[in-house]
Amino acid sequence: MKKILAMAIASAFAAPAFAATANVDVGGYMNFSVDYLDSDNAANGGNVGISSNASNIFFKGAEDLGGGLKAIWQVQTFFSAGGTGNNDGSLGGVADGVGSGNTYVGLAGGFGTVLVGKNESPVKMLSRKVDLFGNQIGDNRNLTNDTGWDLRPNNQIAYTTPNMSGFSGTVAYFSNLGPNEGGVAGPSIDATVDGWAAAANYANGPLMLGLGYETHNLSNFNAALEDERVWRLNGGYTFGNAKLVGFYQKADDRDGVNGSDRTVWGLGGAYMMGNINLKAQYYKAGDANDVDNTGADMWALGADYSLSKRTMLQLAYAETDNDSGASLSVFGGGHGDNPGTSVGGNPNGFSVGVVHTF
Repeated sequence: MKKILAMAIASAFAAPAFAATANVDVGGYMNFSVDYLDSDNAANGGNVGISSNASNIFFKGAEDLGGGLKAIWQVQTFFSAGGTGNNDGSLGGVADGVGSGNTYVGLAGGFGTVLVGKNESPVKMLSRKVDLFGNQIGDNRNLTNDTGWDLRPNNQIAYTTPNMSGFSGTVAYFSNLGPNEGGVAGPSIDATVDGWAAAANYANGPLMLGLGYETHNLSNFNAALEDERVWRLNGGYTFGNAKLVGFYQKADDRDGVNGSDRTVWGLGGAYMMGNINLKAQYYKAGDANDVDNTGADMWALGADYSLSKRTMLQLAYAETDNDSGASLSVFGGGHGDNPGTSVGGNPNGFSVGVVHTF
């Protein structure tokens, strides 16, 4: 009798709690690797380590408001397991913590989707869609994000159109970008530097195309700085078991320096053989217009082996060859451990990892 009464009381308290959270979905991404990373630096040579690479958990939900309208929300949190580098999917790095990932509230309906909070810039997503080594060594952000173009801005409002026969677009405005933007620091930059981004996408059948533009209004912080801006173009085509992707970026007045322009382009290909996906990509960063010998070449080779729909083994080798005045990485951009790169060095690495999506 006592057991029956206890169960009845527990059920009475549990039922309302369950009803209140019935629309909450829990998911995430576990990505861990064992790496040999060589920074090509006498003071910090090759070493073996374990990395947590953009591992995260999210909670999201939706409420039907009627008339085809619904409220949506998400809280995403990146976490590590003892790594010393960045785990948040960026090159610059943000500390792990609740809401460190895409965290927002919004409305969705026939008109499209409006989100307010923290979310990926639509220009960042253009590079993500064609990166065959995302969150691995050789991630294309090692070259494309040298002055902060692959962002997940706080204080953002974004609108995405509905899909119209494969066409869609997103425009976003973000304020208070933060002290890492523009290469300048100060107590007032958080409140003064804003920016906006827009991207148009087409995906239909085997073809994918995208075009985007983003600007950061650094002159709001200091009139002596230029407003930095970037153009991006991506493309992809799938035929049979093969896939080809391409990317182009033109960044102007980087870090607010007049004439500090740089182009980056890349090509990649993958071929699926049963459960094995063979892949390779090459990226080239040109010299900054205002400084000679600051370019770099990065290439990566790898294979993914699917154990199931949610679990995959990954194998990769990647290397960046810097010009004499460059120090671009091959380890950053979503890969947890980054031993650094010396000027003129040629960092390289070998990585074996497991990825599980839940």
